[in-house]
Amino acid sequence: MPIVKNAMCSNVLDIWETTAVSNDQSLIIPDGCCDLIFKFREGQAPVWFLSDLSDTSQIVPVFKGDYFTGYRLRPGTRVQAAQLLKSVRGHLPGGKVLDLIDHYTTHHLRTEDALKCLASGVVTVNHAASDLGVSPRTLQRFIVNETGKSPVFWHRLARVRRAGRDIINAGSLAEFAFDYGFSDQAHMTREFRQWFDLSPRTFAKVSRHQEIFQTGYG
Repeated sequence: MPIVKNAMCSNVLDIWETTAVSNDQSLIIPDGCCDLIFKFREGQAPVWFLSDLSDTSQIVPVFKGDYFTGYRLRPGTRVQAAQLLKSVRGHLPGGKVLDLIDHYTTHHLRTEDALKCLASGVVTVNHAASDLGVSPRTLQRFIVNETGKSPVFWHRLARVRRAGRDIINAGSLAEFAFDYGFSDQAHMTREFRQWFDLSPRTFAKVSRHQEIFQTGYG
C-alpha cells in the first residue's frame, strides 16, 4: 500500500512510496494528476518517468521487490517534462528532487480556481463558466492552454471520481446516478466503463479491496 508523506514543494500534492510484495497487477484509475515516478527493480538501473493524464484505467504489472516513489503534482500543474526528467536522472528520491520539481513546474492559482469550480458539482461546464464570470469559450481556451485537456474532461473526471468513491454505498443505481449528476443509470454506466473500464457494480466490488483512490482531482 502506498505510504503518503508530507510534501515540501508548492507544486507537489503528495509523495508516495510502495514496494511490491508479490508478482501482481495494479489497477491505476484516472486521478487528474501527473506523477514523477522513481522505479527500481533488482538487477536493473533505476529509472524516472512521468505519468500521463489518462481518461481510462490501466492495469500495470508489478514484480515482487519492485520499488516505487511517486511525486504527485497538483492538478493543472504545467511541467517542463524533458528538462525535469533530465535533471532528476542519476538522483535518488529526496529533498533535491523537490527543488528540481519546483524549478521545472508551475501552478497558477487561476487554474486551480477554475478546476475547483469544475469539480464543485456544477451541472455543466457552462454553469462553471458562469460561476467563474467568464464565457464558456474563454474557459475552454484557458483550461486547454493550461492543462492540455478540455473543461469537459475535468468536469466528467471529477463527477465519476465522486461517484466511484461512494458507489459502494449505493442502493438504487438509478437514484444514485441522478444524485451524482448523471442523466440516468445508463449514462453513469457508460462513464464508469470509459473511465474505470468496469461497470458500477463491479467497480464497487473492486474498490472494497484495493486502495485505488489516492489523493487526486475532485
